[in-house]
Amino acid sequence: MSDKKNDRTYPANSLRVCIDGDAAQGIRGRFYSKMNREPISFHDFGEMIVLADKLFDKRGYPQTFQEKRSFRGAETGTGHYAAPEIFLSDEEIHAQQGAYCTFDILVQSRRRAGWQGGLLSADGIMREYQSEMELLKEIAAEIKRHGA
Repeated sequence: MSDKKNDRTYPANSLRVCIDGDAAQGIRGRFYSKMNREPISFHDFGEMIVLADKLFDKRGYPQTFQEKRSFRGAETGTGHYAAPEIFLSDEEIHAQQGAYCTFDILVQSRRRAGWQGGLLSADGIMREYQSEMELLKEIAAEIKRHGA
């Protein structure tokens, strides 16, 4: 992602997260990815992580470093890891805003069965995280800063 607020580029491994519900209503919202045509809605952060992980698995990017097991016999991964197909432009992603706050998540890798990357706040500050738990703490702090 670029440093300029209005001139951001969004790599395929980034998510634009729009928070539409405040803490009293339960944090809910939607996220956008260049690898998906439509927004993906969520009702809590746990669901957001699961849905984003499914999207990453489906597109094979960012590549997981551990294959997930399934006892149902269904395939969980893509089996291939090529450049993902892009459906949305940087401008389409950047135009999306949440009712309460908006931030960008960069998932640099999915090692150790978790995510590592950075959270770019609305004020342009990048905060690194090493696990989903650290990411959720950073997201909660970001929402609190914006009074949601």
